[in-house]
Amino acid sequence: MYRVILICLICVFMFGCARKEEGKLYTIGFVQMTEDPLLDEARKGVIDSLREEGFVEGKNIHIDYQNAQGEMSNIPLILRKFISNKVDMIITNTTPCMVAAAGNVKDIPIVFTVAFSPEQLKMKRPSNLTGIYDPFLMADFVKLIKRAMPGLKTAGLPYSPSEPNASLAAEHLKQELKKEGIELIELPVYSSSDVLQAAGALANKRVGAMIVSADNTVYTAFGSVVKIAEERKIPLFVTEPSQVKRGASAGVGVDFYQWGRESGKVAAQIIKGKKPEEIPIQPVSKEVKILNLKAARAQGISFPPELLKEADEVIQ
Repeated sequence: MYRVILICLICVFMFGCARKEEGKLYTIGFVQMTEDPLLDEARKGVIDSLREEGFVEGKNIHIDYQNAQGEMSNIPLILRKFISNKVDMIITNTTPCMVAAAGNVKDIPIVFTVAFSPEQLKMKRPSNLTGIYDPFLMADFVKLIKRAMPGLKTAGLPYSPSEPNASLAAEHLKQELKKEGIELIELPVYSSSDVLQAAGALANKRVGAMIVSADNTVYTAFGSVVKIAEERKIPLFVTEPSQVKRGASAGVGVDFYQWGRESGKVAAQIIKGKKPEEIPIQPVSKEVKILNLKAARAQGISFPPELLKEADEVIQ
């Protein structure tokens, strides 16, 4: 008799616990470097992908979205808040957020989007980290510039040395341009308020083209670079093609929304029970090329017909 009662009590307890677990929201801490339309597109891609996998905000997941507002010092503070709140997963949006999470978060799964891989950054991969990275096909980007401007001799790059992604981009860009006989003139910026002055200084050095590449600080003030490019008739090229819609002449690279979607699928695998170390870090699956004819005219350049035919999108 007592055995029967004991079994019944155990069953009731287990059923109650199961019901409680069933009703629990899986909490995701989402940290983003700055307010930016393209980073927002990546975040939207993550959320859309999670929804397609059956994980919906307020139903079975809760996303605690935090923005560092462009301040690197805010990122560790946000991560400490996530750790204190015992979130179930952290998703990082941009390389600085991924690097900070890799160094500060030990026991919570981390999924990154819009970032270079630890290998590219010469970092050791923590076992709790996985995600989708930019393969950064710089040779394709330089090939685009060379085809658009066969006689180019110098290019200018405003960049933020405090961002590991921007420094890596500058290094690779310089190497690839050198192969084509093009000199890269770099000017450091330390905040978005420095960007206009740096772009103007590069224009005064009479660079033949302006480049912006994998740089959150510069993209925050991207309108300043576009302004100088149009005023001084200097073609502007970007390694993030979605930025072409904001006033660059041309760009080739990965699509941010697709990037977010692929990272969202990785996050869904972890929610379903996989460990981060069981999921290989993968590159974004597709590269796109976008040309902006209106911006090109304003910046004093035209594209050969064959380049126009190859483009995934041509903005009139």
